Amino acid sequence: MTIYLFFINLKSKTNGENMKIQIHKKSAVPFYLQVGNQIAGSIQSGLLLPDEKLPSLRLLADELSISVLTVRKAYKWLEKNGYAIVKPGKGVFIKKKINKTSQTEIGSNWQQSLGINVVRSQYLITREQVKYDFSKAVVYPRLLPNKFLAEEIQKLLKDDASILTTYGPVQGDFELREEITKHLYEFQKIKCTTENLVITSGVQQGIDLVAQALLKPGDSIVVESPCYGGALDIFINKGIHIIPVEMDKEGIRSDLLEDVCVKFTPKLIYVNPAFQNPTGISMSNDRRNELIELAQQYSFFILEDDSFSDIYFEEAINYLPIKYYDKLNHVIYIKGFSKTLAPGVRIAALLANGPILDWLIAVKASMDVGSPLLTQKAILPFLRSDRMRNHVEKLRTALQIRRDTSVDILSTLNEKLQFKIPNGGFNLWLNFQDHNLDIFELLRKANNDNISFLPGVACYINPTDVSSFRISYSLVSEKDLSDGLEKLRDIIKNM
Repeated sequence: MTIYLFFINLKSKTNGENMKIQIHKKSAVPFYLQVGNQIAGSIQSGLLLPDEKLPSLRLLADELSISVLTVRKAYKWLEKNGYAIVKPGKGVFIKKKINKTSQTEIGSNWQQSLGINVVRSQYLITREQVKYDFSKAVVYPRLLPNKFLAEEIQKLLKDDASILTTYGPVQGDFELREEITKHLYEFQKIKCTTENLVITSGVQQGIDLVAQALLKPGDSIVVESPCYGGALDIFINKGIHIIPVEMDKEGIRSDLLEDVCVKFTPKLIYVNPAFQNPTGISMSNDRRNELIELAQQYSFFILEDDSFSDIYFEEAINYLPIKYYDKLNHVIYIKGFSKTLAPGVRIAALLANGPILDWLIAVKASMDVGSPLLTQKAILPFLRSDRMRNHVEKLRTALQIRRDTSVDILSTLNEKLQFKIPNGGFNLWLNFQDHNLDIFELLRKANNDNISFLPGVACYINPTDVSSFRISYSLVSEKDLSDGLEKLRDIIKNM
Protein backbone atom coordinates (compact mmCIF):
# COMPACT_ATOMS: atom_id res chain seq x y z
CA MET A 1 0.00 0.00 0.00
CA THR A 2 1.43 3.38 -1.00
CA ILE A 3 1.86 5.88 1.83
CA TYR A 4 1.77 9.53 0.89
CA LEU A 5 3.87 11.80 3.09
CA PHE A 6 3.67 15.51 3.63
CA PHE A 7 6.84 16.80 5.25
CA ILE A 8 7.32 20.06 7.08
CA ASN A 9 10.47 21.60 8.53
CA LEU A 10 9.40 24.59 10.62
CA LYS A 11 11.74 27.10 12.20
CA SER A 12 10.77 28.03 15.72
CA LYS A 13 10.55 31.78 16.22
CA THR A 14 12.06 31.40 19.68
CA ASN A 15 15.37 29.62 19.24
CA GLY A 16 15.66 28.58 15.59
CA GLU A 17 15.50 24.81 16.22
CA ASN A 18 13.74 22.53 13.76
CA MET A 19 10.39 20.88 14.28
CA LYS A 20 9.82 18.18 11.67
CA ILE A 21 6.39 16.66 11.09
CA GLN A 22 5.34 13.94 8.66
CA ILE A 23 1.71 13.30 7.73
CA HIS A 24 0.91 9.76 6.55
CA LYS A 25 -2.19 10.35 4.45
CA LYS A 26 -3.23 6.67 4.32
CA SER A 27 -2.50 5.81 7.94
CA ALA A 28 -5.39 4.72 10.16
CA VAL A 29 -4.08 7.10 12.85
CA PRO A 30 -6.05 10.38 12.75
CA PHE A 31 -4.14 13.39 11.46
CA TYR A 32 -4.49 15.30 14.73
CA LEU A 33 -2.84 12.41 16.63
CA GLN A 34 -0.03 12.15 14.07
CA VAL A 35 0.70 15.85 14.59
CA GLY A 36 0.27 15.70 18.37
CA ASN A 37 2.44 12.62 18.83
CA GLN A 38 5.29 14.01 16.73
CA ILE A 39 5.29 17.34 18.56
CA ALA A 40 5.23 15.44 21.87
CA GLY A 41 8.23 13.43 20.68
CA SER A 42 10.13 16.64 19.92
CA ILE A 43 9.31 17.90 23.42
CA GLN A 44 10.55 14.69 25.02
CA SER A 45 13.71 14.78 22.91
CA GLY A 46 14.41 18.36 24.01
CA LEU A 47 14.17 19.74 20.48
CA LEU A 48 11.29 21.92 21.68
CA LEU A 49 11.90 23.70 24.98
CA PRO A 50 9.62 24.87 27.82
CA ASP A 51 7.85 28.19 27.02
CA GLU A 52 8.66 27.81 23.31
CA LYS A 53 5.80 28.97 21.08
CA LEU A 54 4.29 26.55 18.57
CA PRO A 55 3.34 27.67 15.03
CA SER A 56 -0.06 29.32 14.62
CA LEU A 57 -3.05 27.19 13.65
CA ARG A 58 -3.23 28.71 10.18
CA LEU A 59 0.52 28.40 9.46
CA LEU A 60 0.73 24.75 10.47
CA ALA A 61 -2.51 23.88 8.67
CA ASP A 62 -1.32 25.51 5.43
CA GLU A 63 2.12 23.88 5.56
CA LEU A 64 0.71 20.38 6.22
CA SER A 65 -2.31 20.76 3.88
CA ILE A 66 -4.73 19.89 6.67
CA SER A 67 -7.59 21.83 8.21
CA VAL A 68 -7.27 24.43 10.95
CA LEU A 69 -9.71 22.34 13.01
CA THR A 70 -7.33 19.38 12.81
CA VAL A 71 -4.43 21.49 14.09
CA ARG A 72 -6.65 22.90 16.84
CA LYS A 73 -7.56 19.35 17.86
CA ALA A 74 -3.87 18.38 17.93
CA TYR A 75 -3.03 21.33 20.17
CA LYS A 76 -5.95 20.48 22.46
CA TRP A 77 -4.61 16.93 22.69
CA LEU A 78 -1.17 18.28 23.64
CA GLU A 79 -2.75 20.49 26.29
CA LYS A 80 -4.85 17.63 27.69
CA ASN A 81 -1.79 15.38 27.97
CA GLY A 82 0.34 17.99 29.72
CA TYR A 83 2.65 18.95 26.87
CA ALA A 84 1.39 22.43 26.02
CA ILE A 85 -0.61 25.32 27.39
CA VAL A 86 -2.98 27.56 25.41
CA LYS A 87 -2.66 31.26 26.22
CA PRO A 88 -5.69 33.11 24.79
CA GLY A 89 -4.65 35.85 22.41
CA LYS A 90 -0.98 34.85 22.57
CA GLY A 91 -0.78 31.31 21.16
CA VAL A 92 0.19 27.79 22.19
CA PHE A 93 3.34 27.26 24.26
CA ILE A 94 5.33 24.25 25.44
CA LYS A 95 4.50 23.62 29.06
CA LYS A 96 7.17 24.01 31.71
CA LYS A 97 8.52 20.80 33.24
CA ILE A 98 6.50 19.45 36.14
CA ASN A 99 8.35 19.58 39.44
CA LYS A 100 9.14 16.29 41.15
CA THR A 101 6.98 15.31 44.06
CA SER A 102 8.41 16.71 47.28
CA GLN A 103 9.32 14.50 50.23
CA THR A 104 6.55 16.00 52.35
CA GLU A 105 4.01 15.06 49.66
CA ILE A 106 5.36 11.52 49.60
CA GLY A 107 4.63 11.24 53.33
CA SER A 108 6.08 8.58 55.55
CA ASN A 109 7.26 6.27 52.76
CA TRP A 110 10.93 7.28 52.96
CA GLN A 111 11.99 4.74 50.35
CA GLN A 112 10.06 6.55 47.63
CA SER A 113 11.89 9.76 48.51
CA LEU A 114 15.14 8.12 47.34
CA GLY A 115 13.92 8.45 43.75
CA ILE A 116 14.16 4.77 42.83
CA ASN A 117 12.91 4.82 39.25
CA VAL A 118 11.61 1.41 38.17
CA VAL A 119 7.86 1.99 38.23
CA ARG A 120 7.69 1.77 34.42
CA SER A 121 9.69 -1.48 34.29
CA GLN A 122 8.19 -4.16 32.06
CA TYR A 123 9.04 -6.69 34.76
CA LEU A 124 6.84 -4.93 37.31
CA ILE A 125 4.00 -4.36 34.88
CA THR A 126 3.72 -8.02 33.81
CA ARG A 127 4.62 -10.04 36.91
CA GLU A 128 1.21 -11.75 37.07
CA GLN A 129 1.62 -15.52 36.61
CA VAL A 130 -0.84 -16.59 33.90
CA LYS A 131 -1.43 -19.54 31.59
CA TYR A 132 -1.47 -17.51 28.36
CA ASP A 133 1.66 -15.40 28.80
CA PHE A 134 2.19 -13.13 25.79
CA SER A 135 4.22 -10.56 27.77
CA LYS A 136 7.72 -12.04 27.51
CA ALA A 137 9.91 -12.35 24.40
CA VAL A 138 11.14 -15.82 25.38
CA VAL A 139 11.00 -19.10 23.42
CA TYR A 140 8.66 -21.96 24.37
CA PRO A 141 10.89 -24.36 26.37
CA ARG A 142 10.09 -27.41 24.22
CA LEU A 143 11.52 -25.64 21.17
CA LEU A 144 14.94 -25.34 22.83
CA PRO A 145 17.77 -27.93 23.10
CA ASN A 146 17.28 -28.44 26.84
CA LYS A 147 18.09 -32.16 26.87
CA PHE A 148 21.32 -31.74 24.92
CA LEU A 149 22.53 -28.89 27.14
CA ALA A 150 21.61 -30.79 30.31
CA GLU A 151 23.61 -33.81 29.11
CA GLU A 152 26.60 -31.61 28.28
CA ILE A 153 26.53 -30.00 31.73
CA GLN A 154 26.34 -33.43 33.41
CA LYS A 155 29.25 -34.65 31.27
CA LEU A 156 31.34 -31.61 32.18
CA LEU A 157 30.69 -32.10 35.89
CA LYS A 158 31.44 -35.81 35.70
CA ASP A 159 34.73 -35.24 33.88
CA ASP A 160 35.88 -32.32 36.04
CA ALA A 161 33.81 -31.23 39.03
CA SER A 162 36.39 -28.55 39.82
CA ILE A 163 34.77 -26.42 37.11
CA LEU A 164 32.34 -25.33 39.84
CA THR A 165 35.19 -24.02 41.97
CA THR A 166 37.00 -22.21 39.16
CA TYR A 167 36.64 -18.60 38.12
CA GLY A 168 36.68 -18.27 34.36
CA PRO A 169 38.65 -15.51 32.62
CA VAL A 170 37.08 -12.07 33.02
CA GLN A 171 36.95 -11.69 29.24
CA GLY A 172 35.31 -15.11 28.84
CA ASP A 173 36.39 -18.65 28.06
CA PHE A 174 38.96 -18.60 25.23
CA GLU A 175 37.51 -21.65 23.43
CA LEU A 176 34.03 -20.13 23.45
CA ARG A 177 35.31 -16.81 22.13
CA GLU A 178 37.14 -18.70 19.39
CA GLU A 179 33.95 -20.48 18.29
CA ILE A 180 31.93 -17.26 18.43
CA THR A 181 34.40 -15.51 16.09
CA LYS A 182 33.74 -18.28 13.56
CA HIS A 183 29.97 -18.06 14.17
CA LEU A 184 29.90 -14.28 13.64
CA TYR A 185 31.80 -14.55 10.38
CA GLU A 186 29.63 -17.40 9.05
CA PHE A 187 26.24 -15.97 9.99
CA GLN A 188 26.77 -12.18 10.29
CA LYS A 189 29.80 -11.71 7.96
CA ILE A 190 31.62 -9.88 10.78
CA LYS A 191 35.38 -10.38 11.00
CA CYS A 192 36.79 -10.22 14.52
CA THR A 193 39.36 -11.86 16.81
CA THR A 194 39.06 -13.51 20.20
CA GLU A 195 40.87 -10.50 21.72
CA ASN A 196 37.98 -8.20 20.78
CA LEU A 197 35.22 -10.30 22.36
CA VAL A 198 33.88 -10.18 25.92
CA ILE A 199 31.46 -12.88 27.12
CA THR A 200 28.58 -11.48 29.19
CA SER A 201 25.73 -13.02 31.13
CA GLY A 202 23.16 -12.21 28.47
CA VAL A 203 22.50 -9.12 26.36
CA GLN A 204 21.06 -7.29 29.37
CA GLN A 205 24.40 -7.43 31.19
CA GLY A 206 26.15 -6.34 28.00
CA ILE A 207 24.01 -3.19 27.82
CA ASP A 208 24.63 -2.51 31.51
CA LEU A 209 28.36 -3.04 31.01
CA VAL A 210 28.50 -0.45 28.22
CA ALA A 211 26.45 2.03 30.25
CA GLN A 212 28.79 1.70 33.25
CA ALA A 213 31.97 1.90 31.20
CA LEU A 214 30.98 4.76 28.92
CA LEU A 215 28.35 6.93 30.57
CA LYS A 216 28.03 9.11 33.64
CA PRO A 217 24.94 10.87 35.07
CA GLY A 218 23.86 13.71 32.82
CA ASP A 219 25.39 12.30 29.64
CA SER A 220 23.04 12.28 26.64
CA ILE A 221 22.13 9.13 24.76
CA VAL A 222 19.62 8.41 22.00
CA VAL A 223 17.18 5.49 21.92
CA GLU A 224 14.55 4.33 19.47
CA SER A 225 10.99 5.23 20.37
CA PRO A 226 9.45 2.82 21.23
CA CYS A 227 12.42 0.96 22.70
CA TYR A 228 13.26 -2.33 24.43
CA GLY A 229 12.11 -1.74 28.01
CA GLY A 230 14.99 -3.59 29.64
CA ALA A 231 17.48 -1.17 28.09
CA LEU A 232 15.40 1.81 29.21
CA ASP A 233 15.44 0.49 32.78
CA ILE A 234 19.25 0.43 32.73
CA PHE A 235 19.66 3.92 31.31
CA ILE A 236 16.96 5.55 33.46
CA ASN A 237 18.40 4.27 36.71
CA LYS A 238 21.88 5.57 35.88
CA GLY A 239 20.68 9.17 35.68
CA ILE A 240 21.41 9.46 31.97
CA HIS A 241 19.68 12.03 29.74
CA ILE A 242 17.68 9.82 27.38
CA ILE A 243 16.53 11.29 24.08
CA PRO A 244 13.83 9.22 22.34
CA VAL A 245 13.76 9.49 18.55
CA GLU A 246 10.75 8.10 16.71
CA MET A 247 10.89 5.38 14.09
CA ASP A 248 9.40 4.89 10.66
CA LYS A 249 9.22 1.76 8.50
CA GLU A 250 13.02 1.91 7.91
CA GLY A 251 13.97 2.23 11.58
CA ILE A 252 15.06 5.20 13.68
CA ARG A 253 14.63 8.47 11.78
CA SER A 254 18.11 9.72 10.87
CA ASP A 255 16.81 13.20 9.95
CA LEU A 256 15.63 13.73 13.53
CA LEU A 257 18.79 12.12 14.89
CA GLU A 258 20.98 14.69 13.14
CA ASP A 259 19.06 17.52 14.83
CA VAL A 260 19.61 15.83 18.20
CA CYS A 261 23.35 15.45 17.50
CA VAL A 262 23.69 19.16 16.75
CA LYS A 263 21.89 20.15 19.94
CA PHE A 264 23.02 17.57 22.50
CA THR A 265 26.22 15.83 21.23
CA PRO A 266 25.16 12.39 22.53
CA LYS A 267 27.79 9.85 23.56
CA LEU A 268 25.79 6.81 22.50
CA ILE A 269 22.85 5.66 20.44
CA TYR A 270 21.22 2.34 21.36
CA VAL A 271 19.50 0.47 18.52
CA ASN A 272 17.96 -2.96 17.97
CA PRO A 273 18.08 -3.03 14.14
CA ALA A 274 16.96 -6.61 13.33
CA PHE A 275 13.24 -7.24 14.04
CA GLN A 276 13.28 -4.55 16.69
CA ASN A 277 11.82 -5.24 20.09
CA PRO A 278 8.98 -4.25 20.45
CA THR A 279 7.91 -3.19 16.91
CA GLY A 280 9.42 -5.94 14.72
CA ILE A 281 10.81 -3.28 12.32
CA SER A 282 14.08 -4.04 10.53
CA MET A 283 16.35 -1.10 9.82
CA SER A 284 17.09 -0.59 6.12
CA ASN A 285 20.62 -0.72 4.72
CA ASP A 286 20.45 2.97 3.86
CA ARG A 287 19.52 3.83 7.44
CA ARG A 288 22.33 1.62 8.82
CA ASN A 289 24.89 3.43 6.68
CA GLU A 290 23.43 6.81 7.64
CA LEU A 291 23.93 5.93 11.32
CA ILE A 292 27.57 5.08 10.66
CA GLU A 293 28.07 8.40 8.84
CA LEU A 294 26.45 10.34 11.70
CA ALA A 295 28.58 8.49 14.27
CA GLN A 296 31.71 9.45 12.36
CA GLN A 297 30.60 13.05 11.94
CA TYR A 298 29.49 13.62 15.56
CA SER A 299 31.83 11.16 17.35
CA PHE A 300 29.40 8.93 19.22
CA PHE A 301 29.17 5.18 19.80
CA ILE A 302 26.44 2.96 18.38
CA LEU A 303 25.39 0.13 20.70
CA GLU A 304 23.95 -2.53 18.37
CA ASP A 305 21.74 -5.09 20.13
CA ASP A 306 21.50 -8.16 17.90
CA SER A 307 19.11 -10.45 19.76
CA PHE A 308 16.81 -11.49 16.91
CA SER A 309 18.60 -11.45 13.54
CA ASP A 310 18.80 -15.28 13.42
CA ILE A 311 15.00 -15.55 13.63
CA TYR A 312 14.00 -14.41 10.16
CA PHE A 313 11.08 -15.79 8.14
CA GLU A 314 10.74 -16.57 4.46
CA GLU A 315 9.78 -13.05 3.41
CA ALA A 316 12.61 -11.35 5.29
CA ILE A 317 15.46 -9.42 3.72
CA ASN A 318 18.71 -10.47 5.36
CA TYR A 319 20.49 -7.23 6.23
CA LEU A 320 24.09 -7.19 7.40
CA PRO A 321 24.70 -5.86 10.93
CA ILE A 322 25.67 -2.21 11.39
CA LYS A 323 28.98 -3.51 12.76
CA TYR A 324 29.76 -4.90 9.30
CA TYR A 325 29.98 -1.32 7.95
CA ASP A 326 32.02 -0.01 10.91
CA LYS A 327 35.49 1.06 9.74
CA LEU A 328 36.43 3.52 12.51
CA ASN A 329 35.36 1.56 15.61
CA HIS A 330 32.13 3.41 16.44
CA VAL A 331 29.96 0.29 16.87
CA ILE A 332 29.80 -1.85 20.00
CA TYR A 333 28.02 -5.03 18.93
CA ILE A 334 26.20 -7.46 21.26
CA LYS A 335 25.12 -10.87 19.98
CA GLY A 336 22.75 -12.78 22.24
CA PHE A 337 22.59 -16.58 22.39
CA SER A 338 20.22 -16.96 25.36
CA LYS A 339 16.96 -16.50 23.47
CA THR A 340 17.74 -19.05 20.76
CA LEU A 341 19.51 -21.65 22.96
CA ALA A 342 18.38 -21.41 26.59
CA PRO A 343 17.43 -18.37 28.67
CA GLY A 344 18.90 -20.05 31.75
CA VAL A 345 22.34 -20.28 30.12
CA ARG A 346 22.63 -16.46 29.87
CA ILE A 347 25.35 -16.13 27.24
CA ALA A 348 26.04 -13.18 24.96
CA ALA A 349 29.15 -11.90 23.20
CA LEU A 350 30.14 -8.23 23.15
CA LEU A 351 32.41 -7.08 20.33
CA ALA A 352 34.32 -3.80 20.61
CA ASN A 353 37.45 -2.28 19.08
CA GLY A 354 39.81 0.39 20.39
CA PRO A 355 40.41 1.71 23.93
CA ILE A 356 36.75 1.11 24.88
CA LEU A 357 37.52 -2.64 25.00
CA ASP A 358 39.90 -2.22 27.97
CA TRP A 359 37.31 -0.11 29.79
CA LEU A 360 34.66 -2.79 29.26
CA ILE A 361 36.94 -5.56 30.55
CA ALA A 362 37.82 -3.49 33.63
CA VAL A 363 34.16 -2.88 34.44
CA LYS A 364 33.34 -6.56 33.84
CA ALA A 365 36.00 -7.51 36.38
CA SER A 366 34.40 -5.30 39.02
CA MET A 367 30.90 -6.42 38.08
CA ASP A 368 31.16 -10.22 38.46
CA VAL A 369 34.81 -11.35 38.01
CA GLY A 370 33.71 -13.25 34.89
CA SER A 371 30.58 -15.06 33.68
CA PRO A 372 29.99 -18.66 34.90
CA LEU A 373 32.42 -21.06 33.23
CA LEU A 374 30.09 -24.08 33.33
CA THR A 375 27.47 -22.59 30.99
CA GLN A 376 30.14 -21.22 28.65
CA LYS A 377 31.65 -24.68 28.24
CA ALA A 378 28.20 -26.28 27.90
CA ILE A 379 27.31 -24.53 24.63
CA LEU A 380 30.68 -25.18 22.97
CA PRO A 381 29.65 -28.53 21.38
CA PHE A 382 26.52 -26.85 20.01
CA LEU A 383 28.53 -24.16 18.25
CA ARG A 384 31.21 -26.57 17.04
CA SER A 385 28.80 -28.75 15.07
CA ASP A 386 25.85 -28.37 12.69
CA ARG A 387 23.51 -28.53 15.68
CA MET A 388 23.26 -24.73 15.93
CA ARG A 389 22.37 -24.30 12.26
CA ASN A 390 19.78 -27.14 12.31
CA HIS A 391 18.25 -25.93 15.57
CA VAL A 392 17.85 -22.33 14.39
CA GLU A 393 16.28 -23.46 11.09
CA LYS A 394 13.66 -25.51 12.99
CA LEU A 395 13.09 -22.64 15.41
CA ARG A 396 12.40 -20.23 12.54
CA THR A 397 9.77 -22.57 11.12
CA ALA A 398 8.07 -23.03 14.50
CA LEU A 399 7.97 -19.31 15.22
CA GLN A 400 6.73 -18.43 11.73
CA ILE A 401 3.79 -20.77 12.28
CA ARG A 402 3.07 -19.02 15.59
CA ARG A 403 3.33 -15.61 13.95
CA ASP A 404 0.88 -16.66 11.22
CA THR A 405 -1.56 -18.01 13.82
CA SER A 406 -1.39 -14.72 15.72
CA VAL A 407 -1.95 -12.67 12.58
CA ASP A 408 -4.92 -14.81 11.49
CA ILE A 409 -6.68 -14.43 14.85
CA LEU A 410 -5.96 -10.75 15.48
CA SER A 411 -6.69 -9.68 11.88
CA THR A 412 -10.38 -10.22 12.63
CA LEU A 413 -10.08 -7.07 14.78
CA ASN A 414 -8.86 -4.85 11.94
CA GLU A 415 -11.57 -2.29 12.68
CA LYS A 416 -10.13 -1.85 16.18
CA LEU A 417 -6.46 -2.82 15.89
CA GLN A 418 -3.65 -1.76 13.60
CA PHE A 419 -0.40 -3.70 13.21
CA LYS A 420 2.27 -4.61 10.67
CA ILE A 421 3.25 -8.22 10.07
CA PRO A 422 6.89 -8.74 11.17
CA ASN A 423 9.25 -10.78 9.01
CA GLY A 424 11.08 -12.23 11.99
CA GLY A 425 11.58 -12.04 15.72
CA PHE A 426 9.17 -12.88 18.53
CA ASN A 427 6.71 -9.99 18.66
CA LEU A 428 3.64 -8.24 17.26
CA TRP A 429 3.26 -4.51 18.03
CA LEU A 430 -0.38 -3.43 18.03
CA ASN A 431 -2.14 -0.07 18.22
CA PHE A 432 -5.80 0.59 18.92
CA GLN A 433 -7.66 2.81 16.48
CA ASP A 434 -9.40 4.32 19.51
CA HIS A 435 -6.55 6.18 21.19
CA ASN A 436 -8.66 6.88 24.27
CA LEU A 437 -8.87 3.20 25.16
CA ASP A 438 -7.47 2.35 28.62
CA ILE A 439 -4.81 -0.28 27.95
CA PHE A 440 -4.46 -1.11 31.65
CA GLU A 441 -8.19 -1.78 31.89
CA LEU A 442 -7.73 -4.23 29.02
CA LEU A 443 -4.78 -5.80 30.86
CA ARG A 444 -6.88 -6.22 34.02
CA LYS A 445 -9.64 -7.93 32.06
CA ALA A 446 -7.07 -10.13 30.32
CA ASN A 447 -5.42 -11.09 33.63
CA ASN A 448 -8.83 -12.15 34.94
CA ASP A 449 -8.97 -14.56 32.00
CA ASN A 450 -5.44 -15.87 32.65
CA ILE A 451 -3.88 -13.76 29.84
CA SER A 452 -0.98 -11.30 29.93
CA PHE A 453 0.62 -8.93 27.40
CA LEU A 454 3.04 -5.99 27.58
CA PRO A 455 1.47 -2.50 27.61
CA GLY A 456 3.29 -0.07 25.33
CA VAL A 457 4.03 2.28 28.23
CA ALA A 458 6.95 -0.01 29.17
CA CYS A 459 8.64 0.85 25.88
CA TYR A 460 8.54 4.66 26.10
CA ILE A 461 10.41 7.16 28.25
CA ASN A 462 7.29 9.29 28.47
CA PRO A 463 4.41 7.61 26.66
CA THR A 464 2.87 9.53 23.78
CA ASP A 465 0.56 6.70 22.79
CA VAL A 466 -0.78 4.61 25.68
CA SER A 467 -3.04 2.58 23.35
CA SER A 468 -0.20 0.39 22.07
CA PHE A 469 0.77 -3.06 23.35
CA ARG A 470 3.08 -5.97 22.49
CA ILE A 471 2.12 -9.60 21.97
CA SER A 472 4.98 -12.14 22.10
CA TYR A 473 3.91 -15.27 20.23
CA SER A 474 7.05 -17.19 21.20
CA LEU A 475 6.53 -18.34 24.80
CA VAL A 476 3.48 -20.62 24.74
CA SER A 477 2.51 -23.80 22.91
CA GLU A 478 0.64 -23.60 19.60
CA LYS A 479 -2.62 -24.66 21.28
CA ASP A 480 -2.27 -22.17 24.13
CA LEU A 481 -1.39 -19.46 21.61
CA SER A 482 -4.61 -20.07 19.67
CA ASP A 483 -6.77 -20.44 22.78
CA GLY A 484 -5.30 -17.41 24.54
CA LEU A 485 -5.47 -15.07 21.55
CA GLU A 486 -9.05 -16.10 20.81
CA LYS A 487 -9.95 -15.24 24.41
CA LEU A 488 -8.13 -11.91 24.13
CA ARG A 489 -9.89 -11.21 20.82
CA ASP A 490 -13.27 -11.72 22.50
CA ILE A 491 -12.33 -9.44 25.39
CA ILE A 492 -11.32 -6.69 22.96
CA LYS A 493 -14.53 -7.13 20.94
CA ASN A 494 -16.61 -6.64 24.07
CA MET A 495 -14.76 -3.57 25.35
